[in-house]
Amino acid sequence: MQVEYGGIKATGGKLFVIISLLGTIGGGLWGGFELFKRYEDMEAKISSYVAPDLSGTQLQEKLKSVGTDISALKDLVQDAQETARDIRTDIKGEIGEQADQISAIDKRSRADGLETRQAMRSAESEIRDLITQTSKRWDDKLTKVDTQIENLEKKIDKKITHALENPLAAMSKSNSVSKKFPWRVQK
Repeated sequence: MQVEYGGIKATGGKLFVIISLLGTIGGGLWGGFELFKRYEDMEAKISSYVAPDLSGTQLQEKLKSVGTDISALKDLVQDAQETARDIRTDIKGEIGEQADQISAIDKRSRADGLETRQAMRSAESEIRDLITQTSKRWDDKLTKVDTQIENLEKKIDKKITHALENPLAAMSKSNSVSKKFPWRVQK
């Protein structure tokens, strides 16, 4: 790209340098004008400034006002301290009451726990006794049944033996009998 102005030809890099130079000059001029404007504004403010009256009467009035404010603050602090003491005392009392209630609940809980453990032990003992008694009864009944079964077996064995030895039955203690009746007769 090529630009010609007033008989001067500018191409590529030269054009870029010229545009940058014009931008820098324009920015510098604008900054200078802004600085000058601020200087004029500051000069106007300084010339219109009026110094405050720091005479003794105004200062004393302000100190009295500050002193009154300080004494009011002291009163507020004392009231706050008293309130804090009252609250602390109330809280200590409530904590003591809560500790007493917790202690009473703990004592009742321990007593209830002991009572529960004793009741459980007693129930376990009763259950063991019931199991033992039931087991003994079953053992006794089973012994009676076993005895009755043995007695019946002996009676049946005697009857079978008697029937086998009966000559009218045409059976005897021979090999033919043991083949017909595979069980063994006990005497």
